[in-house]
Amino acid sequence: MTAPPTDDSSPAVDPELAHYLAQHAAPAACADALIRDGQGRILLVDPTYKEGWDLPGGMLEDEEPVRALAREVDEELGLAIEVGRLLAVDTLPAAVYGRTVLAFLYAGHAHGEPAASALTLQDSEIRAAGFFPEEEALALLPEPVSRRLSAALAAERGSYTAVLRDGHRLPVRRRDHYALLPAPMVAATVLLTDTAGRVLVLDPRDKRHLELPGGMVEAQESPGQAAARELAEELGLAVPVGRLLAVDTSPASATRHGRAQLCLVFAAPPLTAAQAEDLVFVDGEVRAAYWMDRKEAAVRLPARLAARVAAGLAALASGGIVHLEQGVPVAAPVAPSLRARAAEARAAMVERLEDEGVLTDPAVRRALLAVPREVLLPRCYVRRPTAPGRPKAWQLLDGADPRDQAEWLVRIHDGGAVPVRQGGEPLDAAERGQVVTGGGFTVRSAAVAATVEVLQALSPAAGDRVLELGTGPGVVTAALCELVGGGAVTTVEADPQVAEAARARLAALGYRPRIVHGDGAGGCPGARFDRIVLSFAVRCLPPALLEQLADGGLLLAPLTTGAPGRPARATVVRSRGGLSAVLRPVGSGHRPLRGPDRATAPPQLPTGPVAVRRSTVSPPARTEGGFWLAAEHLVPGLVLADGAVGGEVAVHAPGERSSAVVRPDGGCWTVEYTGPRDLWAEVEDVHGRWVRAGRPDHYRIDLSDPAAQRVTGGSGRRPLEWHLPSAPTASAAAEPHEEIRR
Repeated sequence: MTAPPTDDSSPAVDPELAHYLAQHAAPAACADALIRDGQGRILLVDPTYKEGWDLPGGMLEDEEPVRALAREVDEELGLAIEVGRLLAVDTLPAAVYGRTVLAFLYAGHAHGEPAASALTLQDSEIRAAGFFPEEEALALLPEPVSRRLSAALAAERGSYTAVLRDGHRLPVRRRDHYALLPAPMVAATVLLTDTAGRVLVLDPRDKRHLELPGGMVEAQESPGQAAARELAEELGLAVPVGRLLAVDTSPASATRHGRAQLCLVFAAPPLTAAQAEDLVFVDGEVRAAYWMDRKEAAVRLPARLAARVAAGLAALASGGIVHLEQGVPVAAPVAPSLRARAAEARAAMVERLEDEGVLTDPAVRRALLAVPREVLLPRCYVRRPTAPGRPKAWQLLDGADPRDQAEWLVRIHDGGAVPVRQGGEPLDAAERGQVVTGGGFTVRSAAVAATVEVLQALSPAAGDRVLELGTGPGVVTAALCELVGGGAVTTVEADPQVAEAARARLAALGYRPRIVHGDGAGGCPGARFDRIVLSFAVRCLPPALLEQLADGGLLLAPLTTGAPGRPARATVVRSRGGLSAVLRPVGSGHRPLRGPDRATAPPQLPTGPVAVRRSTVSPPARTEGGFWLAAEHLVPGLVLADGAVGGEVAVHAPGERSSAVVRPDGGCWTVEYTGPRDLWAEVEDVHGRWVRAGRPDHYRIDLSDPAAQRVTGGSGRRPLEWHLPSAPTASAAAEPHEEIRR
């Protein structure tokens, strides 16, 4: 065989390679089709050249499988088909037929309504043909064709191609197993309203009916992210997507696509008049858009879409989520009281912490179950999806508003940090539903796992005198009251508004700790405490707090460099020999005290010349907490970026516009850095010192002079060492503290 001719439209062919391929032994191949009639039955043929029924198709000649399949079906049955997607590929080893065979099974779509009576059988090859229900077709086919068809039917309901060997699925990793499971299609739509309460509906070019804004969810995104992306693509809108309002489910038998479908309806903040006027059809998929009030939507929209709109509007008003099946609302049970729902959510939160191995202390468990978080966190911000490239957005939920209650209860019990105030806005005065961007939250409740770790490490006993620095919403304060009794707890809060709100809410629950307005780093001069805990991070251990630690007492303080990095906690004990302190990396931390500036990682590398070199070390894993803790203290301004992909590591020094990215490169590591500092060279230097010091995972803090705190770690003659910054002079610390009593 000679090389096939080439023309200007085809890629150049290497004649030697073509000759080699022509002589090279290759497996045989066949292509079959899964063809259905209008009733969903499967077409089978009875060949004259072998016993038993088979799928339509045949052996490949020197041709592409799709063309061969269309040719075979036309020749054998007089049926023109469009060959669809590949449903299964089956490898038959040489032991079966004496030669390896590749069997392809495609979806075949007949033009018009196929019927057995309309088929023109090729007498020399086909005795009979007919359409059979799935179960009957599987029973008629010989193995492994029956197994191949069974796998193809599963793939048809999913979104993958079945890979088989002799009709059996090949073993796959767990991740691949779940990726291959048949799954419903998911659409994410948005109920967009204007200030008058009208609903926006679209007239898509590719459909014959109106639709809500939105589209199909892609594999790499959440439904909320998909909805935000579709709003940007269809209408040029950059608005955050709110909570879920309704879910409309359809079985595969009820959709024209042959797959089950979930249609999700999300909320969004009402569009302003300017936003409503500036709608643009960015990608050309939308022909027109219409605003409709509730009555007009019920009359003009298709019944199913009208049901979704009505469900969404009802959910907006009630705060619930409406479930529909094929556009028909499913009756919901009567909801329990808010108190009962909160208690149930609290119990589930505690159970998760136990299952994860975080919560082990029975006393802390009882405290968590006893503290009603819904009273201490009556409002909170929740993150909303935004289109790619847009600022992060948060929306304020109000637990007193029935429209927010379901989502609010989930948010305050999901275990994450709960932001409750942005910037200096008056506490509880912000308008429910307001959307803010950029973060900047100044009051928040810490992640529950962090709270549990601190309470278990603190291990207070009944009657211990406890000092908490940073009251915040009062969640930790309430737990401490449960553990030692309210009269033994003193808590200091720098913000008088926050302190007063915490006092009122704690009192409503029967907790009456001593609440003091003052500087947290100053503590309570003249008093002594058995346990001291800081709920904010500091650059060094405040000398005033060390002075207030009683004999046998324990102090816990998150330590920071001022940059978002590896959280670390100092544990200080006062014994007869004086103060001893250990610094360890921990799983979660706290934000710095308001005094130190807090560096943040830039969203992208600074512009400027980029230098490239080889790294002298492999980037330490993030689990090497002892190393990263030291690096963040010894490399000034270092920020370890989150979200790196593909094994790469990114570090920044935002204050000096210096950055470095370390990427794997064929068994080595390549460094790309920009700015006045080669940051990674400084990290490499610390790594060498850390290794020579014996790879310490914790460090000692020398407090012989509280004004000059020194950190050391490791063994031998070359331990790691650095000094913590001197404690800042806080004007509030010198002022008398005001105890809040009412």
